[in-house]
Amino acid sequence: MRCMKIAVAVAAMGASSFAGDWEFFNAQYSPDKSAGREADGALEMSVPSRRTCCWWEREFTVVPGNGVRFRAKAEVSLDAAEKALYNDLMMFVTWYDPSKGNRKDVRFYQRDFMRYTDATAAGGKVVRTFDDTFAVPADCNTIRVEFIAKWHVMKARISDVSIKTVDAPKPRKVRCVVGNPWQKPPSALLKSIAGKGGAGDGWSDPVAVRTCRLRQIEDTLTNIFANVEHPDIILFAEVFADTGSPRLDLTSERIPGGPSFALASKYARAHRCYIAMNIHERTDMDTYHNSTFIVDREGRHVGTYRKVTLTSGEYMAGLVPGDDFGVFDLDFGRVGCLTCWDNWFSESAKYIRRKGAELLLFPLAGCNPDHIDISFPARAIDTGIPSLVAIRQGHLVSGIIDRDGRWIATTMEDNGFAVADIDLNARKRTFWLSVGPGGGDPYELYIDESRPELYERQDLRLPRR
Repeated sequence: MRCMKIAVAVAAMGASSFAGDWEFFNAQYSPDKSAGREADGALEMSVPSRRTCCWWEREFTVVPGNGVRFRAKAEVSLDAAEKALYNDLMMFVTWYDPSKGNRKDVRFYQRDFMRYTDATAAGGKVVRTFDDTFAVPADCNTIRVEFIAKWHVMKARISDVSIKTVDAPKPRKVRCVVGNPWQKPPSALLKSIAGKGGAGDGWSDPVAVRTCRLRQIEDTLTNIFANVEHPDIILFAEVFADTGSPRLDLTSERIPGGPSFALASKYARAHRCYIAMNIHERTDMDTYHNSTFIVDREGRHVGTYRKVTLTSGEYMAGLVPGDDFGVFDLDFGRVGCLTCWDNWFSESAKYIRRKGAELLLFPLAGCNPDHIDISFPARAIDTGIPSLVAIRQGHLVSGIIDRDGRWIATTMEDNGFAVADIDLNARKRTFWLSVGPGGGDPYELYIDESRPELYERQDLRLPRR
């Protein structure tokens, strides 16, 4: 490996000191070699082809028990043939275990990619701003910071590098609740709640059935607020209020404006929490959708997600799919939603992760029981996103799944609930996971080491026999 040592100005790290200068490397077996130089206090890289990889690196000391904030600016000029930069210019840090040493061939604590935002400057230049803060793991006292460029023809200039000791990030806990009223046959529901029997299957008065089911939801909300202190978000199951209705023209609702929205708004405002409910929505254009709405702590409409992947029964009934996966900014973080059949497709969960979702709302009607043990935990594992799972069938469990795919809270009680506190700043660590002999964070790595430019070029039409 060829390298050169470059001294570059870097912001001070409180009481910490720097060890060594920046060094530039080309990947040993790349057929084409990149160039690196220092110019006016900045690090420059020139990548001549898609067959090469190069990077700058430098070691620093850190203070155990504190946090470190990493910042830098990269100005990137892409070759005319390149469409986008994606994740082929990255900044990351390796945290060394002092008991193992700080050589590249020994096990380390963990490796983390820096989050960034992009802006476009004059002439189409990409300005990438890195800014992220991490807690120093265990008794770590040495780190290696790297800027890496690969697989795009580009010229990059790295400046304004700042590596500063700060307070460690605080937990960002969200109290999550899943409500669990059972779906009951309409005839039994009318008898037990409304005190009257329906003819036949009980759908002789669909509006009365919907009213009774909304009363079930209200009973569950009453139970939740009597037993859970300061919930942040509550989720209910898929189209609970009118599931199975033969008259969607009578039981579907406007958002906002319908009785389900009014109920959610009333309790959200009274108890200062977010509430998400799924209903059959009817729009002013007389289209019908399977829709999840969220109301905020003031009872106001935050947004609506329309189910993208409809079942055959839904589209044959005339429902229209949504055309985007919704991610909503709430006061505690970014929340995505997938409804029932949506979440059997791994690309759906990965897409909302790419849109920045930190928590998944997953209302559904029901499923094969083995999906509860396999499919749903797998979605949490391969995205790093914890999930709230609300199922309306009483013989199946509802609850909350953490980033490791573990059910950390469950319920099968009618009008019951599952509750758990989720720290959105917590990260799971998986040994190796592409980063080498240390811990990698799947929440970031599944984005930062994927190749989205290839997805866009694929012909996704399945060949037919």
